[in-house]
Amino acid sequence: MPPMSTASVAIDLGSSVITTVVGGRNEHGRLHILGVGQSPSAGIEAGQISHVSRAAGAIRQSIDQAEASSARGILSVGIAVSGAHLQSMNNRGAVALPSLADPIRDIDLSRAIDSGRAVTISAASTLLHAIPRYYVVDSERRSFDPRGQHGQRLDVSMHLVTASQSAIQNAAHCVQNAGVDVELIAAKPVVAAERAVRGDEKEFGVLVVGLDAGTTTLTAFEDGAISHTSTIQIGTAHIARDLSIGLHCSSDEARRVMHLHGQAVPQLIPNDAANIELRGFSPGASDVQSVPPSFVAEIISARVAEIISMINARITEFQLQHAVAGGIVLTGSGAMLGGVDLLFSKAMESPARIANAGDLYGLTDRLNRPDALGAVGMLDWMLDSGDFVQLSQTAAPKRRAEGTSSMFSSIASGVAGLARVFSPNS
Repeated sequence: MPPMSTASVAIDLGSSVITTVVGGRNEHGRLHILGVGQSPSAGIEAGQISHVSRAAGAIRQSIDQAEASSARGILSVGIAVSGAHLQSMNNRGAVALPSLADPIRDIDLSRAIDSGRAVTISAASTLLHAIPRYYVVDSERRSFDPRGQHGQRLDVSMHLVTASQSAIQNAAHCVQNAGVDVELIAAKPVVAAERAVRGDEKEFGVLVVGLDAGTTTLTAFEDGAISHTSTIQIGTAHIARDLSIGLHCSSDEARRVMHLHGQAVPQLIPNDAANIELRGFSPGASDVQSVPPSFVAEIISARVAEIISMINARITEFQLQHAVAGGIVLTGSGAMLGGVDLLFSKAMESPARIANAGDLYGLTDRLNRPDALGAVGMLDWMLDSGDFVQLSQTAAPKRRAEGTSSMFSSIASGVAGLARVFSPNS
């Protein structure tokens, strides 16, 4: 078990489930999960806060579960955020090296990164990530780590991810209202994708598709590095809505049917498959109806096909064909729909697979699913960046009173610190 001084706490502010994960690394470098908390999401729609007090209550419930399972009190956390406000661009920076006789050092990399992140963005936005993609020494030698090499000029290709300041403020406010401080904020599509893909997939190119409740995210890797991050405002909540309308049932019943019987390829359903019983809008026993699973699958398949067509449009717009040719990795709750990988593979003419959280140790039962990549990826990212948050040695810490000031004098003045730019490899 890793010592508590090197443990981190990550929260995925999902639109369907809020997941809190406590963990560190064991002696073999594997993630050791010490505690997990999950609560139904409330006050969060399409990745953004819609009701502060409801969201804070759901976050507090998730944190309480994580504290109980880890037997440690949580004082501060890192959070993974999503939403259509996340945008990305690639930029290039360059600096002159002080001496051809001296090898390239960390300080030279830092100067190049500062040059590459110097871009003009909207006053309403903040720079959330500045990730070095690769370096080039003297305009000829490409390298992922040029330290120790000699040259006269160092270039760096950067992937920059921006976020809405108000969205970041709202997320931080809700977490602080739940009684803990915020140490770090990262983009969920980035951290989930980094955890989901393998090194060979990054090299050959891969597109990570996050089928979440309120959004569908795209994260592309090409030539060993991240090249694109974007969000489409449609997700599995739209599938549940379609089922509610098509099956004439409540939204809760539609979500239950989707999670238990969701199948994206009607042709995979056996001819003798039993009908699905579901309740309508009224609670009476006479309102129970029976529907064939093929009908449910047809509704799901139609909406997934629409999502794929929107993804294809985004691929054309940003010229991501090279990434798609290497394969598709599916994350999020929508990745658990039966046959969804086959549907993606056929429609996009590329191999597709369902992501998993990878090599984990400890309390992993609830994390070996594609919808847990946000929380696990955030934890992984925090540990690699060296950001360790506060854990008390008791299961019930004295939290801040709701509404009191935190580590920042105000949310507005603290945004720059909360959403500080970092990369675990820089």
